[in-house]
Amino acid sequence: MNLKVILFFLVASVFSLTWVLYQNVNADANQLDTSEMKAKVAELKEQLASLAEDYAALKSSLPVPVETQLTDIQNKLSELDSVVTDQSDLLRKVDPNGILQDTEEWISDSYEQAINLEENGWARVRAAEILERYNRMDEEAYESISEVYLSADNGRMKAYALGVIKESVSDEMKQPLIEDLDELTKDGEFKNGWLTYNLVDALGNFSSDPEVSKRLLYIAENHPEDNIARTAAEKIGATIEAN
Repeated sequence: MNLKVILFFLVASVFSLTWVLYQNVNADANQLDTSEMKAKVAELKEQLASLAEDYAALKSSLPVPVETQLTDIQNKLSELDSVVTDQSDLLRKVDPNGILQDTEEWISDSYEQAINLEENGWARVRAAEILERYNRMDEEAYESISEVYLSADNGRMKAYALGVIKESVSDEMKQPLIEDLDELTKDGEFKNGWLTYNLVDALGNFSSDPEVSKRLLYIAENHPEDNIARTAAEKIGATIEAN
């Protein structure tokens, strides 16, 4: 039963009682028949009691009033504002000179530069170095620097880019790395120690691959630079004598 129906029954009951009163208003006091009035009053009381129950049930099923909802929202916003204020106050106490905020902005700017394919390779790798230092490299940044490595036309750029991503090179990078290592060590010559060292470090992630392990063993046994030879040996668990 909705509110309109409840109000209708209430008005109808009051009207019925008023009609009874009107019929008896001019009657002589001795002739006044109160039995009908009493019956109507009793009936009205019963209807009012029933209507009160219906109204209570209806009220409990109604959605939360808009005013109450607005009050709840305002309270929640106030609580949120207090939390933000408290955190801001805490940050000011911990970092009064804004060093943390400046660092976060620096890292954020570096990320945007590292993934920007319109930037030149050197700028992207420099930016990625900052991300790597703060452990903020993600897949998009990694893909960007991998592209720098693969497209670089000189060993310095390759060595610089690989130095940033060598700890987490993907399977897709394995074959290009092997080919580059072969190029640096062909005909018994050893070129570009910086790039060779980073290639050994990166290929160490695939040391269980026979094609990789045999190349690392060759470098461990033959490379003239001790740190490169030692690193190659460590990657495959070999022991060599210093050259």
